[in-house]
Order: sequence, then structure tokens, then C-alpha cells
Amino acid sequence: MTNLNRIRVVVMGGARVGKSAVTVRYLTKRYIGEYSSSTDFLYRHCVTFDSATTEVEILDTSKCAAMGCLDEHLRWGEAFVVVYSVCDALSFHDARDLLDKVAALKLPGYCTTLLLGNKRDLDHSRQVGVDAGQELSLQFGCQFYEVSAAEHWAGVSLAFQSLLREARSLQLLRTLPIRRKLGVNSVSKVLGNIFSKAAGKRPAGQDRKKRPSLSI
Repeated sequence: MTNLNRIRVVVMGGARVGKSAVTVRYLTKRYIGEYSSSTDFLYRHCVTFDSATTEVEILDTSKCAAMGCLDEHLRWGEAFVVVYSVCDALSFHDARDLLDKVAALKLPGYCTTLLLGNKRDLDHSRQVGVDAGQELSLQFGCQFYEVSAAEHWAGVSLAFQSLLREARSLQLLRTLPIRRKLGVNSVSKVLGNIFSKAAGKRPAGQDRKKRPSLSI
């Protein structure tokens, strides 16, 4: 049963892409740098949308998640942040594989996903272009942002807030009677139209599958 007072977020990605850096940057505004850990960390904090407070649980997964815990994390989560480094093409391939796994395990309209390119401040070492990230997000119908956890809190915060707002909207839509008429696939289309209009884009029928994206 959907708990409207809680959103479970899973942050995942390859090694050394900055999963912990973006998570802690969002939660505390501080940049902690990168470190290697074999332990998952669960953070809790509260967000307020339209005067309603929701508890957010953020699971910062370690590199060991790929060795056996991934399916369990995917079943636990309702929203997913898939992180890659713009300086590491292999991490981008890992992100594609993770998006595939999310799509295979979660029903459409029952989760929301954010593709997050990190380390955009290291543009001189870039191996993954912005266009590649946008194209991948279009393929999976998810949000896409490029950020620098090392340089800016605002971009990371905006990306997480956008993910959480969509997750909250999905939760609310699933409780409405209209869901019986629309079905979960149509719920996703409704959200796509809402976000397209909010971003000043054309309606979904004219700009198919396009979602919010930003490089900041």
C-alpha cells in the first residue's frame, strides 16, 4: 500500500561516480569529496510540498550493490537516482544497465527515475556528452540533469527536488478514482504533459517522451 507520508529513494551507479557526494550535497549543502565504501547508508529527512510534509528515506548504495543486493534495493525503492560521471564512459554504460533493470522490475507509473550526470566541472576530461545523457533519458522516459556536486549545491538540490515532486505526484495520482479509468500508463502520460508544460515544452503528442533536463 502506498504510504503518502514517505518516499523511498535509491541512489545508485558505478564506482567513483560521486553517489555519496551528490547525496550529502543535497542533504547538507556540504561537499564531502569522494570515498570508497562497502556499506550502504540510509538517510532520513523531511520535505514539504504544498504545505504537506513527507518523510524521505534516501539509500546511498555502495559498489557492492551490484554483487547481490541490487534487486532488493529496486524492490524497496519508489524513486531512483542513477548517477554516472561525465568523465567516465564506462560509468555511463553502467547507468544504462541500471535503467534497464529498473524498467524490467518496476511497473510503469509506479516509480520515478532521475539520470544524473556528475562532475560537469571537469569538462576538460569529459567522455560523455550532454546529448548522450539526454538521449538516454528520452529512451527510458526519465528526468535528466547534469550537475557538479563539487562546485554547486543548487543544481543537485534542483535535481532531487524535481525527482521527489514527481514521486509525490505519482503517489497522489495512484490514490485517485481516475486511475481506474486511465491506467498506470496513462498516469505516466499525464505526468509527462504536466512537466512538459511546466518546462515550456510542447505537449507530449508533439514532443514525445521529453522530460525535464538541465545542465547546471
